[in-house]
Amino acid sequence: MNVLWIKDNNTGHEKQVRVLLEELSKQIKLNIDERSVKGIFPIYSYLSDVKEKYYDLVIGAGHKTYGLLLDTNKCQKNNCKSIAILAPTFKRDKFDIICSPIHDNNKLKDLNNVIFYEGSLSKVSLKETDNNTVMVAIGGKNKHYQFNEEHILSQIDYFISLNSNKYCYLFNSRRTSNTFNKRLYGLVKNNPNIKFIDFNSDSVTSFESILHKSSMKLITRDSVNMVYESLSSMGETYLIDMEAKKNDGKVVKIINKLINEKKVGYIDCEDIVTGISKMKLSKQNTYNEVFAEVEKLAFEINKVI
Repeated sequence: MNVLWIKDNNTGHEKQVRVLLEELSKQIKLNIDERSVKGIFPIYSYLSDVKEKYYDLVIGAGHKTYGLLLDTNKCQKNNCKSIAILAPTFKRDKFDIICSPIHDNNKLKDLNNVIFYEGSLSKVSLKETDNNTVMVAIGGKNKHYQFNEEHILSQIDYFISLNSNKYCYLFNSRRTSNTFNKRLYGLVKNNPNIKFIDFNSDSVTSFESILHKSSMKLITRDSVNMVYESLSSMGETYLIDMEAKKNDGKVVKIINKLINEKKVGYIDCEDIVTGISKMKLSKQNTYNEVFAEVEKLAFEINKVI
């Protein structure tokens, strides 16, 4: 099967398409042709060197790709299928398949071409973890939660103290500020059991491999994709306490649902009468299964294509 993957250069979008194609390739032989969107604005975007009457499947994620998906599909084989990942905002009924997170179901509930999944698509790993390895993953300023550096740093300190005899990896992200990065470097300075993996300078250490290896993973609440990547592998997942900017926001609702259903653990910060903050780990349900949304989605897509 010849596949055209239209990419929008968004790391989060491309990671979800990649894991889905990897899963589909376990069932079908895929010849994947990757093309990045050119042009600054969606209305002026285009692709170069696209073959006509060649592809059996065109796929993409993100607003920049959707119009090109439909346009390209018109020039392909009569039975070519178009697959939009996430939730297109226009011509939704023109796609053969839309693969959307369940939290967007209100936008798409009247369509019959939608396959829903929970969270975000992540590679599934059933590898046993290393009890001597833990990790922390940090996001940054965002529109969903207050990024209180002091509060977050104190929780990282607490988590490290609980695992003082283990090796800890600290990962930042492209949203982590320079000032907070300096504070993370400060944690590492006098502790040989901590390694800081700076997104801006370390391209060798694999986030995915450490995630699959770690027995405990602490993640900021704003990093939804990282949360679901963690839940798609073995080990315990914990969330850093952060104040929501809006309690009815989509991301906040997703995180609260995970907490309420005990699919994730979290650091519980109680305010004592004296004003001193006391922290404790609130654990997730130990009987939770590893998330395998990408496997379920690939199975459903395979029935259609």
